[in-house]
Amino acid sequence: MVSRGTTQQSSAPYNRRIVLDVIRRQGRISRREIVELVSLSPQTVANITNDLQTIGLIVARRLKGARSRGQPPIAFELNPNAGNSIGISLEPGRVSAGLVNLVGEILERREVDIDTHDQRRVLATVMGLIRELRRRPAAAERLWGIGVALPGPLVKTDISFIGPTTLEGWSDLSVLDELRDASRLQVFYSVDSVAAALGETLFGVARALDNFFYMHFGVGLGGTLVVNRSAYRGANGNATEIGHIPAVPGGKPCYCGNAGCLERYLSVQSLAEALGVSAAPDRDALIVAELERNTDALQAWCREAADRLRDAVCLIENMLDPLTIVIGGSAPKLLVERLVALAEPLHHSVRGGVASPTTRILLSERQEESSILGAGVLPIYDLLSPRFEVLQQDRRAEADVAGLLGQRGTSRAGRL
Repeated sequence: MVSRGTTQQSSAPYNRRIVLDVIRRQGRISRREIVELVSLSPQTVANITNDLQTIGLIVARRLKGARSRGQPPIAFELNPNAGNSIGISLEPGRVSAGLVNLVGEILERREVDIDTHDQRRVLATVMGLIRELRRRPAAAERLWGIGVALPGPLVKTDISFIGPTTLEGWSDLSVLDELRDASRLQVFYSVDSVAAALGETLFGVARALDNFFYMHFGVGLGGTLVVNRSAYRGANGNATEIGHIPAVPGGKPCYCGNAGCLERYLSVQSLAEALGVSAAPDRDALIVAELERNTDALQAWCREAADRLRDAVCLIENMLDPLTIVIGGSAPKLLVERLVALAEPLHHSVRGGVASPTTRILLSERQEESSILGAGVLPIYDLLSPRFEVLQQDRRAEADVAGLLGQRGTSRAGRL
């Protein structure tokens, strides 16, 4: 499905986003094809593509080999050099950062192991990484802002900031306002599973899908339902915590106060505990080594985790009936591939017999960099995506990108 433009008064920013989004999703598309997809007049589409070219967001290419009289037809595509964003991924014990361009390429990546209990130290580390990335030649051009992805729940609840799969020791997110002030850039933040789901929507295996469920397999376990290319967030923005669904009656005690929760069996933290390396400073390297050796302890954990994955897939499918479940996150790709293979055959569900066995689960093509890409996508999503609230904004001056696309003109840290 492609969103349609509107003739509503003051809808110009929304229509520009519609056209920009179609160009992004198609990769390369002619003006005539844009007109057919978005239901705007040829003149309106011509005006929009001219505007987007003028501010450098798209570039025009002659289609060589096309059969037509005179000059070959022109196709438009996103300009990868139109600007970058900085993505910051915060996980327990680790801060990662990347420079992400307008077509979802991670141009540069940095990673630091750190005690994330100390917010002051985290802020200093993040600012150091941002300074490093801003020294890169590619960052000399337009910077859309900073995106921060971090484990939820972010709104204060009974289980916020509790346990080793969250940012223990934190009580609020005021550090993000300090980051905004110190960097002098717009800061957008989100739960890591929501950010990574948006990354898959814009630049991943789900770019052609309007409806899917994203499972974020990292230190903990999260999930996000995407409907009409927007993440469902719930009443208080906490609709991501599938890891804390009790799945095993009388099972392992969970940090949230319940027992038998999914992420006590299906997460990197669970695997690290099973291997006895949860407190090791080089935990991830030790896990990769165990994967390569395929030890007995690893095999036993994988069998149990695959059973829980099979249950989780059935639960998600029967409750939500998504087109597919996309699995991504920071877990090693080899580990995720092994678990998905062991989970076959999947349980019977409302998707069985409707979706093919090969499409009930899709693996992210950006495994292990999902969080950084998702974080970097947050400012780009704010710029590119045709969202309903853009229609509600007053029309702004059209001298820059913010005006043309109805982008929020605030420098405050904002949640997406």
